[in-house]
Amino acid sequence: MQELYISSEEFNPKVLFHFRAKARNTVPDHQHDFLSIHYIVSGDCTYHIDGVEYAVRKDDLIILNPGTDHHQTVSSANADATIFYLGVDNLFIRGCPMNIIPVDCPIIPIKKYSQELYNSYHEIMNTHEKKDACWELTAKVLALQFLVILFKELSPQSSSRLQDYFHFETYDKTTIAQTITKYFQENYMKKISVDDIARSTYLSTTYITKIYKEVTGDTPINYLINLRLEKARDILEEGHFSIQAVAKKVGYDDPYYFSKLFKKKFGCSPSSYKRKGDRDQTA
Repeated sequence: MQELYISSEEFNPKVLFHFRAKARNTVPDHQHDFLSIHYIVSGDCTYHIDGVEYAVRKDDLIILNPGTDHHQTVSSANADATIFYLGVDNLFIRGCPMNIIPVDCPIIPIKKYSQELYNSYHEIMNTHEKKDACWELTAKVLALQFLVILFKELSPQSSSRLQDYFHFETYDKTTIAQTITKYFQENYMKKISVDDIARSTYLSTTYITKIYKEVTGDTPINYLINLRLEKARDILEEGHFSIQAVAKKVGYDDPYYFSKLFKKKFGCSPSSYKRKGDRDQTA
């Protein structure tokens, strides 16, 4: 994401609306001609943005620039998701088109300023409920404060090592599948899962599994299991390690579970395979 440059003299956005509501399935895919910012106050749900499915949760911000197709889906398990909606017009960031916040991914996890952002949201809603003198003007000022806190979070945007790894210039299906495969090949010996990748990319586990199988013909978890077992077989052929050590070297803490998977794939237990290798070496 590019560095944001916002001049105090040029910062005069128009707040179109701000309200709180539950996530719902009833609104079809649509877009706006203004900037729409959604803040997940509690719960979780799924956003479909320009054809890509994102799993979002508490403290996530969704940046919907003008012309962005989007809709929400919820299930009975997470139907309690509460969202704060903020509509903005006349937002100028130097070097960007009007009303555009330049983000690599529309989902922004709020980390450093999460408490400040929540407090700002809470003040806005309190102002709405009390409706004291000049409450509309006060709410507008607080909404601008909400925007400023967002820009503080984005400049620079913080991310974890795993999120850096899964930084996509585009959410092309082939690119995603290739990146996941490369990640597995470089990290199969660690405690990793498809859920970890989903959390880091803000794509849902279901969506990742679907597109990975569509591109490669296999599910990501099956690919990871087969990769680990092939690596384990190579290590067993060396004959220098115990079954427990081999299991740990390919990412399994439970040697019994590892042995079950190995036997299912190769037709014999790791210990039998190791003994066969020992006999071949002494023959």
